[in-house]
Amino acid sequence: MISFKSNFFTAVEVLSNFFLLNLLWLFMCLPIVTIFPATAAMFGVVREWILKKDTGIYQTFFRCFKENFRQSFLLGLIWIIFLGLLYMNFITITQLDSTGKMILIPMVVLVGILLLLVSVFIFPVMVHFQLHWNMILKNSLILSMSHLPAAFLAILILILMGAMFIWLPATLLFLFSVGTYCIFFICNQVFQKITLNR
Repeated sequence: MISFKSNFFTAVEVLSNFFLLNLLWLFMCLPIVTIFPATAAMFGVVREWILKKDTGIYQTFFRCFKENFRQSFLLGLIWIIFLGLLYMNFITITQLDSTGKMILIPMVVLVGILLLLVSVFIFPVMVHFQLHWNMILKNSLILSMSHLPAAFLAILILILMGAMFIWLPATLLFLFSVGTYCIFFICNQVFQKITLNR
């Protein structure tokens, strides 16, 4: 009976932490321009959880928000510009003749997949290593290409998150923090392999 109560309160505490982190992230994303710094901060919090570091949610979140603000904002801006250019190129290509489409559309799709692969590692690399922004991009690319199963698994989690939100919007209360935890957990397995191989 005691064990059941202990497990129950542990489960409630874990769910509460995910809920509070998710709520904090949503609140900090409201200005829109802070979406990327807030996401970096959320990854910073789940990193502490996975590494078994006993730190408070709010203190860790705002510390990571402040520490990673400039880098995450800059990388977010680069990501948006690149995505916008990719979209514009795709629209332009669709106006070409069939021969041009057959050649160029696969190239744009390939670049889009590459961007997605790099994207899943950007925030985990940012909060786990102390690197300059260009090295974050470089290492995210190297890690995603050298550990494709992990990268594709992280992408699958993002797809499932999108499907869950569409199917059951109420999951918004937990969805992003739980998804972030799962993605960092996967990336951390890669980080550990790198450390062991050194």
